[in-house]
Amino acid sequence: MPGFTDEDELYRYIGGIFETALADPELSPKLRSTGLVLRQQCTDPDSALIIDLPGAKVWKGSDAGAPEPQATMTMSTETANAYWQGTVNLTFAMAKGKVKVDGTVTKLLQLAPLSKRLFPTYVERLKADGREDLLVTK
Repeated sequence: MPGFTDEDELYRYIGGIFETALADPELSPKLRSTGLVLRQQCTDPDSALIIDLPGAKVWKGSDAGAPEPQATMTMSTETANAYWQGTVNLTFAMAKGKVKVDGTVTKLLQLAPLSKRLFPTYVERLKADGREDLLVTK
C-alpha cells in the first residue's frame, strides 16, 4: 500500500480535508470546540502537519510560526493514507505500534468521532486528482 512522496502531498490530501472541514458551517464549530492543536507526524518520508483546530488553520510541519501542538500522532504516510480512508482501526493500530500518540489524549479522543466524517471527503479528493494509486482496496 502506498504512502505520500513528500510533505506537500501530506498537506494537499490530509491537510486539505481539514481545511475543507474547517470551512464547513456544521463541522467547523465542532472541530474548533475541541481546542486541539494536533501534530500529524509521518515517516516514510518524514513529513508533518500542524492542525490548529481552534485557529482553523493547517500548517506544514516545516512552516515557521505554527502553534505548539498539544498532541502528536506519529505513523507512516502509508498508515496515515489508510487511516483517512477509514481502513485503519486506531485502537488496534496503537496497540500494534503502527500509530503512536503523545500529549493530550483526551482532546484527541474528542476528535476521533468527528474525523470519521472526513473519510469520504478524503477518498473523493484522491479520486478527483486521479490518485487511484493511493486508494486502499479492501
